[in-house]
Amino acid sequence: MWLAEDAKLFEKYGLDTKVVHARGAVPVQALVSGSVEFGAFSGSSAVAAVLAGSDLVLVAAKGNFAVMSFWVRRDSPIKTLANLKGKTVGVTRAGSASHTIARIALKSAGLSDRDVKFLHHGGLPESFASLDQGIVDASLGSPPRPGFRELVDLSSLKIPFLQGGIELQRSFLQSRRVTVLNLLKAYLETIKLAKEKPELAMASISKRMRVPLDLVRPAYQPHENVLEETPYVRRDSVQVILNQYPKEQLKNLTYEKLVDNSLLQQLEESGFIRSLYRK
Repeated sequence: MWLAEDAKLFEKYGLDTKVVHARGAVPVQALVSGSVEFGAFSGSSAVAAVLAGSDLVLVAAKGNFAVMSFWVRRDSPIKTLANLKGKTVGVTRAGSASHTIARIALKSAGLSDRDVKFLHHGGLPESFASLDQGIVDASLGSPPRPGFRELVDLSSLKIPFLQGGIELQRSFLQSRRVTVLNLLKAYLETIKLAKEKPELAMASISKRMRVPLDLVRPAYQPHENVLEETPYVRRDSVQVILNQYPKEQLKNLTYEKLVDNSLLQQLEESGFIRSLYRK
């Protein structure tokens, strides 16, 4: 979204848009309260918000696969995910992307929630401080993490998980569908630009996060691995999040109730996406 703002793609499609960065639960709270019109946060946060009573809908994916890594201390004897049995893993708040991804990845390695202990933190900096101090045995986060050893890059495993999505209130979609279509046009052209000129995407991140480009490059690579020209919200990437909840807690919430891919389908069928890649 920062690249779309820098490349003036929102203006190209008639939108007066400002991208606001926030951490933790703040983006979700802002969207639910109506302080912003669109969100761009994890699928697990969107599901949690809907279960809490909000009426959010997902209209595009920012990544249908887990994009994080497990990290351990450099001197740790842990070599595989299976070695985390009986260990403590640092994540952020319960139900967050890091917590959900950790559960899914560990399950793929044959470990259940009973096999590990999750220690929740207010954010990733706090989680990695715990790792540094030996309070946890591993932490989950994006690279780079100087001073720590990467145990496994989950983006290379293509584990289905809605790492990020484009969310909005269902009432806004119903009343302002053309506006949402124009935002998705800007987003789709941003994906094309990021694929063709990744250095521009990294420069936007570097500027907003105020970090050197050499730190942005390794962090950006896993996200680049999962970029899709037509970012439909996939059923398996959402279902894996729903599967983390007991059936009684889901309250009949389904993929169909969470997702509206019809706008992307409309743009695909109109030839808009195809025309982007002809240029």
